[in-house]
Order: sequence, then structure tokens, then C-alpha cells
Amino acid sequence: MSNIKIETLTPVHIGSGNLLYENLDIIQVNIKKVPHIVVISEEKVWKVLGEQHLDNWLDAISKRENLSLFLEKFAPNVTSKDYAKRRMPLYCELSDNDTLKECIHNGLGLPYIPGSSIKGAIRTTILASLTDRVSNKETKIQENGRVKATNIEKELFGKDPNSDILRFIQVGDAYFEKESEIAIRLINLNFRLNRDSLRDNSKSQLVEAIGTESESKFHLKVSREYYDFVKRKYPQAGDLPVSSICDLFGLINEHTRKLVEEEIDYWSKIDKTGGEEYVEEMQKILQKVNDCETGKSCVLRVGHASGWRFITGAWTEKLENFKDMVVPASRPNNRNYEEYDFPKTRRLDEDSYILGFVKLTITNNQS
Repeated sequence: MSNIKIETLTPVHIGSGNLLYENLDIIQVNIKKVPHIVVISEEKVWKVLGEQHLDNWLDAISKRENLSLFLEKFAPNVTSKDYAKRRMPLYCELSDNDTLKECIHNGLGLPYIPGSSIKGAIRTTILASLTDRVSNKETKIQENGRVKATNIEKELFGKDPNSDILRFIQVGDAYFEKESEIAIRLINLNFRLNRDSLRDNSKSQLVEAIGTESESKFHLKVSREYYDFVKRKYPQAGDLPVSSICDLFGLINEHTRKLVEEEIDYWSKIDKTGGEEYVEEMQKILQKVNDCETGKSCVLRVGHASGWRFITGAWTEKLENFKDMVVPASRPNNRNYEEYDFPKTRRLDEDSYILGFVKLTITNNQS
């Protein structure tokens, strides 16, 4: 088992599935003249207000009154820390009726990146690197009239979860410190007809994310001894795609480098304004990838707003039926975008920062 340091190169959002509503779950305050979002703790508000003001509180909620002003009125001597579950810097304007996509926290209130999310990104990387071994992929991705990678994965990794060869790669959760969170607004980098700018603010989204340059550690193991035991007992078991964490990190870094270079090349050729900052940010990520020590560190993309190419590994783009099968399946019942390249959209925040890139570094190697 190895200890892996994880550092966020960009903000990272792994969603809890909850939306937090303005003046119900969140409010904006200034802390040392810096705008912050406060996530309300109902238990703390109850203690601050007391039972005598319960009806006033419920009335304020029903009327969607400004909760910050309400608390100042009925509890004038308290600060935001007295009623906050957590507080985070706000790097955008808070609009009326905003909702905040909450990032996942554990029972102690720590934001974290689940091992399942990290392993999912690793699985995609390995899948993309191995698909050249599979024959007749164009046919195998079709199942009951739908496009799926299920048959490809079964052929490469095993027919079911019990035989999945990637179970020998074990990944732990990465817990970050409290108040590592920030609030940012995501916009689209988007092709639009009759528009010179690529930036599209019409469907913006407020999200909570683990901030850049946050660090944590998690456990990672490529269980070679366990695999060898299983292979001796069940010779039909598939081949382990990597033999060590060093091999795995080399594979991840090359995969990320390829996708980042392709993004830079593609968006650099588009003759519209608004994409320059995206290219610049991707170039910074490419430099981080190139700075990684071979087999010791790597850059991985994980979480919300990673984009279709990083989420899928982009391996289907090589298929002969990509445009005829894969693209229509990804754009069901939507002919408005048929004339555009696929995918046409990238997500980034208002300051052009992209999401989801983390650097992994081996701090000790015991497996």
C-alpha cells in the first residue's frame, strides 16, 4: 500500500447531489471585506435565535426574506461563524434565486474526493489505452439499439464485477481540510451560430469546489501478490494491465498529455474570440504534466465539468462509425447541433479556470 499525495491543480467538484438555495441554505456575507458564502447550520441558527423567535424564522423562510438581515435583527451580536456549517470565498457575483451545487463532505464536514471517483478516472484511462487490442469495436459498442462500452469493458476487464481485473487496483478516499472550499460560477465555452464569441453565460451554474493548491493524501495499491494468487487458482483470469503504481502513473500521465495537447491544438485553430484563456489554462496544465517525474507522479482529471473527452477517454473518436453512431447517441433528439463538431462545449469558470485536474505523487512505495 502506498501513500499518495494529491494536489488540486484546478478547482475540483465532486457533487453530493444536493442544491443549496439562497436565503434558505446559503447567504452571502463579507469576511474581512472579502465576499463569502455561508452554508447555514439549522442547529446553530436554532441555538442563536432560541424558541421565542422560531415563528419569525419560519415566516422569513416562507417569504424568502434576506436571511442575513433577519439574523442581524433578531441576533445582532452574533457573527457568521456562530450560525455557519461552513464558509467559503465567493469568486463571482451572487444572483437572485441562485442555487449552489454542493460538493461532497464526510460526517465530520470534510470535503473529499472519493476513491471511487479517482478509480473511475483511472479505469477510463486504462480502458482508453487498451481498446486497440479489441477487434470489431464498431459492432461491439452496439447493444439493443444503444451505444455502450459494456462489451468492450467485459472483454478487457472481465465479464462481471466478481471477475473484474481492476479490483486488484485499490483506491482510498482523499480528505481535505475544512474551509478548503470555494464558490465559483461555471459558464460554457460554446459554438453558437452568428456569434463571434465562444463564451456563453446563458446557462451559468454556481458550484462549490475544493480550491486550487489544496493537498491531501490517500492510499493506493496495485495488489500484485493477490492477483498472482488468483491467477494461479483461476488461469482464465485476465491479464493485469499494470504491474505497479509506477506503471500506472506513467500510463495516466501519457493519457492526460495526449488529451490536453489535442484540446490545445483544436481550440487554437478556432477563429472566434473567448477561447484564448482556455488555451492558456490548458497550456499551464500541459506544463504540469510535462514536469511530472516518470513513474513517480502524474496528472489526472476527475469530477464535474471534466468534459466528454476526459470522462470517456475519447477512444471512440477512432471508430469508423463514430460520427454515425456515437455522436447521435450522445446528442439524442437534438438536431440543432448536427452541423457542429463533437463535443462542442467546454465548462470553465468566469475567470476561465478549468476544473478537475489533480496531481498525484508517490510519497512512499510499499507495493
